[in-house]
Amino acid sequence: MTGVDKLSNIIENYINEKKLKSKLNSSKIFNYWEEIVGKEIAKNSKPEKLKNKVLYISTVNPIWASELNLMSQNIINKINDYLKDDTVGALRIKSVLQ
Repeated sequence: MTGVDKLSNIIENYINEKKLKSKLNSSKIFNYWEEIVGKEIAKNSKPEKLKNKVLYISTVNPIWASELNLMSQNIINKINDYLKDDTVGALRIKSVLQ
């Protein structure tokens, strides 16, 4: 085992011990939104908060809110696949006037 392997094991154990995985995954949703959902969706929506496995998303208009509601299971799957974890269980989508 190399020094890098040992360090990665120490970090992984620390993350598991402190139960930080969900917080790290939550931040990935916000930091990598465009990469997760694609440019078009990211341009018209924004993740606002993650609470109790519910991701709250704001959109630029009601049409996008409707579209994302129709695609909600697909979006949840994309997020959880990206994170390799069952972080998001539901979406709450609302339109925000600009």
